[in-house]
Amino acid sequence: MIQLTYEPALDPYHTAFRFLRLRPIVSNHGSLHRDHVRILDFYQLFPFRIGEIRLMPKHRKFRKLADSYESRKPYGEQPDSRLLFNRMEPIQNAAMDTLAEQNIFSPARWQFNEVEAASGPIAPELISRLHELHKEDEHLEEFLETLAAEYELSGGDGLKARTGLLEYRHDAA
Repeated sequence: MIQLTYEPALDPYHTAFRFLRLRPIVSNHGSLHRDHVRILDFYQLFPFRIGEIRLMPKHRKFRKLADSYESRKPYGEQPDSRLLFNRMEPIQNAAMDTLAEQNIFSPARWQFNEVEAASGPIAPELISRLHELHKEDEHLEEFLETLAAEYELSGGDGLKARTGLLEYRHDAA
């Protein structure tokens, strides 16, 4: 039997929309490494996987978010987080390329694998929808903001290591 399913993780349009949702967080921090933003995107899409992250003790309160978003868990089986994250990379890169071409993210910073909010225009209807979603997912947005602000990307205590999504052992100290 053939089963057709829709997977937002592999949809470039859905991915671009998710990056638009992350734009205020990126804007608050000047610029973030591409992989840092990719990790934020992953947990924005799969918040029920937040429990897999090794959080700092002061942020362990966010673990309960995984339970509160359990309803977003897909019906079918999915690969483990690292494999799924790796499969998402080309789609995430294409979406970021497109947003950089539209000057929503800085094209100059994107050349150096950095994501920085730029002043490109966004349709008012889209801005309205983004605000609605921000209100709906207020606690998730707070968690993503915390990951952006208080966690470095690299090293043994960085997001790569804490999430297990990317290799960190060969990072420059």
